[in-house]
Amino acid sequence: MKMKRAFFSILLFAAIGSSPLMAQKTTELGILLGRSYYLGELNPSTHFGRETGSFNYGIAFRYNLNKRYSLKATLAQTELKAADENIDFLFNEARNASFTNLVRDFAANIEFNFLPYAIGDKKHSFSPYLFVGFNIYRSKPKTLINGNEVIGETVDKTINMAYSFGPGVKLNVGRKVSLSFEWGFRKTANDYIDGLPNRRNEIFEMGKEYNNDWFVSSNFMLTYRLTNLGPCPVYNF
Repeated sequence: MKMKRAFFSILLFAAIGSSPLMAQKTTELGILLGRSYYLGELNPSTHFGRETGSFNYGIAFRYNLNKRYSLKATLAQTELKAADENIDFLFNEARNASFTNLVRDFAANIEFNFLPYAIGDKKHSFSPYLFVGFNIYRSKPKTLINGNEVIGETVDKTINMAYSFGPGVKLNVGRKVSLSFEWGFRKTANDYIDGLPNRRNEIFEMGKEYNNDWFVSSNFMLTYRLTNLGPCPVYNF
């Protein structure tokens, strides 16, 4: 059912982008580079550090409805990782678990610019923004406990959904080029990112099944405007 809703949302996103009513809008295409990390049982609170962060890269497409609102789609890949040995707590030392997970993530978001913004418009060349949307991601963790690989609750659950939101800032760096930076939080609806079983032998608690995993990406996006600014000023408020 979740996948059907996701598929319908993607079709709706594509339909809006191809509508003749939007023909005078502008589109952008570019790349994204940044850093991703996981939040969950194996990393409950650390946002910065070489032990938790991983390289994140992909492509970005933005459809500007006007100077306040945009639709954005990104496709990215990263390898999430975390380990108990990086947490100074007796339970984590006893569990001694770690994981790596190659994640491919498709995101569809709507952006709201706090200030009027358009590439190539000198009067409106900068704005902070907020975005919100949904993600479909492919996840297949490799999890170790005391050096031995374990199978968590991820069988037949490699494709999952998440909800994303966060702040960002964008500015012009040329007549047709925009540079953005954003910090995006992905809240999953499951506990499968780390592949950690919640219990072993139905007795020893390894994780918390109510503690859904997150993954976070902080990205720079460099995009190029493919189309000209719309001729009708009513859409550029």
